[in-house]
Amino acid sequence: MSAPELVQSGFTYRITNAKSGTVMDLSGLDNKTVIGYPNFNTNNQQWALQWTNIGWTFRSVSSGLYLGIDGPLADGTRLVAKPEPFGWHIWHDEVDSSTYRIFVPNTTLNVDLNNHGSTVPGTAITLWYRWLGIHQTWRFERV
Repeated sequence: MSAPELVQSGFTYRITNAKSGTVMDLSGLDNKTVIGYPNFNTNNQQWALQWTNIGWTFRSVSSGLYLGIDGPLADGTRLVAKPEPFGWHIWHDEVDSSTYRIFVPNTTLNVDLNNHGSTVPGTAITLWYRWLGIHQTWRFERV
């Protein structure tokens, strides 16, 4: 019997980059920018996931805003918090099935921690084409 899937609709998660160990954080400076930041176990580092007709939505526990993008579907487009839901797909990484990739549906663009997974607090989280970079993989921990 296989283990139940970790990522489930209706639960809240802390999302940690597999390379840097920093978490997906809604910046307290502008309440818009999504960055990699050390884990302080705060509400702006927690995301409520919901499966919907557009895909997975990620809602910030601290602001109620949704994880979205700030610009075109292209390499380098920054992730931001927005009032309207944005749909994502979540897939296990093919190399390390304990980690996940977060994709824009029907594209090869996935969520990427800039500078090849920099540990510097405030590193931008962007879209980038999928390749074997560990900094494009994420761990979900239920909170």
